[in-house]
Amino acid sequence: MTGKKRNKMLFIYNPHSGRGEITQSLSDILWRFTSYGYDVTVHPTLAHAEGQEFIGVHAGEYDIVVTGGGDGMLHELFAGMLKNGSDVPCGYIPYGTVNDFASSLMIPKNPIEAAETIVNGKIKEIDAGVFNSNVFSYVAAFGLFTKASYSTDQTLKNLFGFGAYLLEIIKTTDLIHFSDMSVHAGVLVGERVYEDDFIFGFAGNTLSVGGLTNIVPSTARMNDGLLELVFIRTPKNIQDLDLIRQAFMNHDLNSPSILSLQASKVEVHMDRETEWTLDGEYGGSCKIANIGIINKAVKIMCP
Repeated sequence: MTGKKRNKMLFIYNPHSGRGEITQSLSDILWRFTSYGYDVTVHPTLAHAEGQEFIGVHAGEYDIVVTGGGDGMLHELFAGMLKNGSDVPCGYIPYGTVNDFASSLMIPKNPIEAAETIVNGKIKEIDAGVFNSNVFSYVAAFGLFTKASYSTDQTLKNLFGFGAYLLEIIKTTDLIHFSDMSVHAGVLVGERVYEDDFIFGFAGNTLSVGGLTNIVPSTARMNDGLLELVFIRTPKNIQDLDLIRQAFMNHDLNSPSILSLQASKVEVHMDRETEWTLDGEYGGSCKIANIGIINKAVKIMCP
């Protein structure tokens, strides 16, 4: 007897994400997928960017592509899907400590609930970023704050917002060294150039960075074809530093210490080779960054 045709799912996961926690719930995740009518091909990644390559070759052979892991795995999903050119829906099961992308789209952090969202949710078309021809899913950033990791206690972040994050920086950085760490850059948007010294900058398609919403403009949307651009000018004294702190605590980026814009593309010309991170992973160093957006590039299953 011929049964109903089952949809084909590709499930790629990083077995090391979240200190290997994904393996503890793998059986329950797969049970949910198969019980909803999917024949699942499971592929644990073996090395950095291996998932991206696998998706880039095979995504078009499936009805849905799902990844499980941290921000790095999400990065590989976007890069692989755009390389493949397939428009099949995608799912994401987040692991790790921050997961800005999942938070922005309200994708559950509980892996079983995230799997449920993938089979019962709705498709949302999400923009993708491009950094010097490299794809990123939600943020390209440079500067001091990218190197602080996300070590601040999450409870402090929830209570005090950017202020707690900034205190973590201040504990390890003497104010007089800010000028040594800053980058002199010209930020070209349209025909206008904003030139200054900056200690931090990002171009993103997200509602939070490092678990913090106050650092992103309140007008941010993830499918409007626009990048959120935030550059923090180098503080020269304690008063400047306090202006930055107040701006983020009050979620008011209209501050002389901060350059905040929206644009579909931006060029950043830096006075020296500068390291950037893409979705929290090392993205290389450059003196000129050309950053753009691909509107509604990837279909993500959301609640």
